[in-house]
Formats: sequence, C-alpha cells, structure tokens
Amino acid sequence: MRKGPVISEVMNFVGKRNAPGWKEMISPRYGNEIRLQGKPSFEALSQSEIDILDEVVEFHSSRTTEELVSWCHKHCAEYEKVALDGRKPITIESILRAVGKSQKAINNIVQEAKSLIELDRLLT
Repeated sequence: MRKGPVISEVMNFVGKRNAPGWKEMISPRYGNEIRLQGKPSFEALSQSEIDILDEVVEFHSSRTTEELVSWCHKHCAEYEKVALDGRKPITIESILRAVGKSQKAINNIVQEAKSLIELDRLLT
C-alpha cells in the first residue's frame, strides 16, 4: 500500500471485520484507525513469537503514523512504491532478497515451500 507494507489478510479482515472473534476484539474502523476492545488470546503463538512482537511494539510505540510510514519506506527493502490507492503484493522472493539471500537460496526456499504446500494438500 502507499504508506507501507500491510499483510493482505489483515487488510481484508479490517475491511470486512470477518475474522473469527474480530468484532468482539477490534473496534470498527474509523479512517485508518482501529482499536483493541478486549484482551486477545495468544494461545496460537509461542512465547518466542510473543517476545518478538513485544520487542517490535516497544521499538515503534513512540512513533507517529507518519514517522512509522517513513521508517517502513526507509527500512523495508521489499516495499515498492504504489499509486495513491494502489496495492501491490510483496512476494516471498522479494522478502528473501531484501534480507540478503542468494538467488540459489531463494529458489531452494521457494521450492521447499511449494513441496510443503503440496504435501499438506495431499494429506488433508
């Protein structure tokens, strides 16, 4: 998106408010703002994932929206500028490239992911 990368599934949930439990936990959207209305459950996350999220929140909590936008544009190498109301998917390849993976490593990771997706499809 124009102001920085956003996970598409999150944007879809924000727009439609249709994730399980969303309406009970997240306020209606007012412009670009939503608010937490209750205490969320973290049972799907490991303690390491929670620790990482806490560190990210602490690192960015003092930034205004515009400061966060500027930070993302400067530090998220996978982000590409889009039109005013545009969206552009960020591929796994561009994320891997942004963190310095070689093309060979990128190809191997993508192939392994495809294999896991296919295995999951076959087993379900």
